[in-house]
Amino acid sequence: MSKILKYPKYALITVFTIINVICIVGLNVCAYSAYINPASHPNFSILGMAFPVFLIATGFFIFFWMIFKPKFMLISIVGMLLCAGSVRTYCPVNFFKSEAPEGSLKVMSFNICHLEWGSSDERDKNNPLYCIPSAKHPTVEYLANSNADIICCQEASNLDKAEIQEKLTKIYPYQNLEIKKATRLGVLSKFPILSAEKIEIETKTNVAAAYELLLGEGDTLLLINCHLESYKLAKEDKDEYESIIKNPEVTENRQYIDSLSTKLSRADVIRAAQADRIAEFIDSCRHKKIILCGDFNSSSISYVHHRLTQKLNDAYTRSANGPGVSYYRSSMYFRIDHILCSPNFTSYGAKVDSKIKTSDHYPIYCWLKEK
Repeated sequence: MSKILKYPKYALITVFTIINVICIVGLNVCAYSAYINPASHPNFSILGMAFPVFLIATGFFIFFWMIFKPKFMLISIVGMLLCAGSVRTYCPVNFFKSEAPEGSLKVMSFNICHLEWGSSDERDKNNPLYCIPSAKHPTVEYLANSNADIICCQEASNLDKAEIQEKLTKIYPYQNLEIKKATRLGVLSKFPILSAEKIEIETKTNVAAAYELLLGEGDTLLLINCHLESYKLAKEDKDEYESIIKNPEVTENRQYIDSLSTKLSRADVIRAAQADRIAEFIDSCRHKKIILCGDFNSSSISYVHHRLTQKLNDAYTRSANGPGVSYYRSSMYFRIDHILCSPNFTSYGAKVDSKIKTSDHYPIYCWLKEK
């Protein structure tokens, strides 16, 4: 009888082992897709979006084998070690990071969605109620009370309203709200802004700009603020995506996958070129101190993030804990807002603040201290 029973057991172990290996292969393929320029392989570029799914599945198998076959845990552990850098980038652990020392700069990046959203009590999940931007808008209140030294805003077209300016200028006497196209960038600073220039990127609707800030006598900083190409998904596209995520087994959903994949990969190709241009701008600049903030519209497992962190460090990866979702609509839960800095800065206490829900993005902030 025992012999009969043990064969199904071996069969189950074999099946779960195969699934575990598939998850590990998927995890590593997604991780290393970030190293490939989408211009070369457009459809391959969207695989990074599936990285968290395979990471969770691989983590599940560690606990599964811990209970039923401890030595098989090595399969998942080795699989994670093969892409340890991507695992740390996506979900960093910095529990023992010290508090920001005195004299650190607090830097924030926030896509404020033109101040068109009301408070969480004024909107429902699918139909945000638009409100008239004013000095009492919760986002304006948040910016005013943030105690940040430098704030980079994207979709900031209403920050120049007189009532809002009257409130913010008292705290941030140095501002630049002039860089605009279909979207608009805004910089609020406690330090003088010496110059501002547009970085020419391939785009019809998005924008990137560089600002020179004076920190002290003879001490300057290059600040880059950018809003890279969005996926431009219509509500129907987002509904389809949400349906696929929630019910991947439904046959009707499969017809949407190809069209959605094409739209996603097309935007990835444009963003890749934009990231290349910003990276070239950084390579050619004379500044040693650089901070890059923005809504990349790309997750931390992407070519865009990989390209821009070749010379800069991700403040979130270096000083935060957990995945830090900054975009939270339509089941698209990714960290697409980033703060990067040159290696001569040490980052502290990076965080995505999910308490403020007056945009489809959460703000991200950190403290930076020159080494």
